[in-house]
Amino acid sequence: SLTGNGDPERLNGKRVTANFFSVLGVRPFIGSDFLPQEDHPGTNRVAIVSYGIWLTRFGGDPQIVGKQIVLDNKNYIVKGVMPRGFQFEERGDEIWAPLGMSAETLQDHDGHYLGVVGRLKPGVTLAQANAELGTIASQLQKQFPNTNQHVGAYAAPLRDHLIGNLRQVILLLMMAVVFVLLIACANVANLLLSRAAGRQREIAVRMALGAGRGRIVRQMLTESILLSVVAGGIGLALSAGIIKLLATLVPTELPLANQAGIDTGVLIFALCVSFATGIIFGVAPALRISRLSLNETLKANGGRGSVAGGRRMRNALVILEFALAIVLFSGAGLMIRSFVALRGLDPGFRTDKITIFRTLLPRPRYDDAVKRVEFFDESLARIESLPGVVSAGYVSWVPLANYGGATGITIEGEAAPPPGESSIRNITNVREVNDHYLQTLGVTLKQGRWLDAHDKMEAPPVALINETAARRYWDRKDPLGLRFKTGDAASKAPWITVVGVVGDMHQAGLEKVPRPEMYFPFSQQVNLGYDPRYIIVKAATDHVQLAQSVREQIWAVDKQQPVGGGFPLADLVDEELGPRRTQADMLGAFAGLALLLAGLGIYAVISFAVTQRTQEIGIRMALGAQPANVVQMVLGEGVRTMLIGIAIGLISALALARTVAHMLYGIAPSDPVTFVAVPIILAAVGLLACWIPARRATRVDPLVALRYE
Repeated sequence: SLTGNGDPERLNGKRVTANFFSVLGVRPFIGSDFLPQEDHPGTNRVAIVSYGIWLTRFGGDPQIVGKQIVLDNKNYIVKGVMPRGFQFEERGDEIWAPLGMSAETLQDHDGHYLGVVGRLKPGVTLAQANAELGTIASQLQKQFPNTNQHVGAYAAPLRDHLIGNLRQVILLLMMAVVFVLLIACANVANLLLSRAAGRQREIAVRMALGAGRGRIVRQMLTESILLSVVAGGIGLALSAGIIKLLATLVPTELPLANQAGIDTGVLIFALCVSFATGIIFGVAPALRISRLSLNETLKANGGRGSVAGGRRMRNALVILEFALAIVLFSGAGLMIRSFVALRGLDPGFRTDKITIFRTLLPRPRYDDAVKRVEFFDESLARIESLPGVVSAGYVSWVPLANYGGATGITIEGEAAPPPGESSIRNITNVREVNDHYLQTLGVTLKQGRWLDAHDKMEAPPVALINETAARRYWDRKDPLGLRFKTGDAASKAPWITVVGVVGDMHQAGLEKVPRPEMYFPFSQQVNLGYDPRYIIVKAATDHVQLAQSVREQIWAVDKQQPVGGGFPLADLVDEELGPRRTQADMLGAFAGLALLLAGLGIYAVISFAVTQRTQEIGIRMALGAQPANVVQMVLGEGVRTMLIGIAIGLISALALARTVAHMLYGIAPSDPVTFVAVPIILAAVGLLACWIPARRATRVDPLVALRYE
């Protein structure tokens, strides 16, 4: 809690060892790093602030180093300011201070709460480091069996740790980019093949004048590479111009996403891709044109003879385009369907018109339990008196912000477990609430009663459980009126009575199965250690208008209490859906582009075929062929090619869908809606692309066609 010089403010931050930043290889851009002597109790009242807080809270004061600030009612000296954009693990850390562990703490082997960052020595592999960590963990298990039994240790690369599950999203999007690139390459290769057919006499003349096959191939490849490099340069220029827009499409959970930009690595990558694609789409036309027959070409009327096998090559490229488009479009369809299914999921709580505020009470100012209860009760009474406020409540953690606390319970009357097994059941979602929290959140009461105003400190301890806890721990029994206690049966904790069962909520993530949960009235102070830190308010007014009024009511109770948040609960749901939305949006955009390119590809092939067959079509019409016969002939060639591509694409898409099955939600990898709709859409686009040149073919004047060269 940062107080003084403005409104009280709650900062996110970490306590770290003095060498933390040096291990990461980063230094403050103003001031200095922590010193080893500052990492001890009593001397660790120093802090390093983030670039953002330095600007917003301290106005970018260049003389900030050495100044005193008040954190949790204690004076700290600012040591430095971290560089712009620095972050580690969670985004939004704003302040760091030394851990300052005492000798007693360092000897405590039962505190498994610290994260460790290490840098490997030169030449040491990750496997070697993990082998050594495994040996150390085994030694500690033998040396301290009471605290280190079944406790291991392993190292993971920092990049993998930070990216986490987003690696799959990134790889999926990169695959989509490659597919679109291949479709574009196939399109350009088709265009170059068509252009090569029109240049046969030119190439034949060059070869007749002494140009070798290698020279012709080099000329064709030079032209295609030049075309690709120019296009790559234009693409880079466009990317630089819309980099801010592109950054908004990057998943917010991706570390350093806000630092995306055009750098040397991107330039080199773009250059390499441009050269590679130039070769890919230029080599087939170059080899084809270099194999033409001089005599046949020079004798051909107007040079309009077709390059041998050119039509087969063009059709093969169109088949490839449609196959790739089907795979990409099917993948996008599956991801969009998954997003829609997840978006339509009932999370077990309501989000409309609910605003969240953060109010964790600092110690030692609120060491007294009675004072903590009084603060929240008085704050809620004031908030509920505001115009437009329907109800309010407080809780340890709101849904999707944290999994919740954990504790072990013993159920009264259960039979003794077998030897070697514990009677303690683990509850991984524990929250302390007031009597209006669950109703404000719109949770459903399944059995019993809600917590109410009578559940005070002097009343018998009570709790609510969710349906999953009732099924798992009170299977085939009515849990109402039954008792349990935290810890084992011999603990001094009081027996707690179950007074109600509420509906399950997806609190740990929308895609995760609800876990056993318990809700304890904070007013009874069962000493779980999970004090409320969030206030939720349901109101008819806009959350922006509401925020300042709520803060003023809380400051009327305690003018030094920081109040964060003031954002809708729906924002947490949107953030949870962010990666899914990114997948759906970007894959949908790529699929749309692939659909357009595939349509243009088959249009170009059929249009070129119509041009090449102008004389033939004119003769057919002169001999009595009707426009419908011409349309049928032209469409037949295009549709056959298109259907082959769609069939190959469907088989490939069904096979590849199994590899992304773990990324789907609520639908099967062989989702019939997707695999019926996608070929129909692609076939419709392809049919339209074929029909346009087919329709144009019916307008050929036989007299003009017979003289056509």
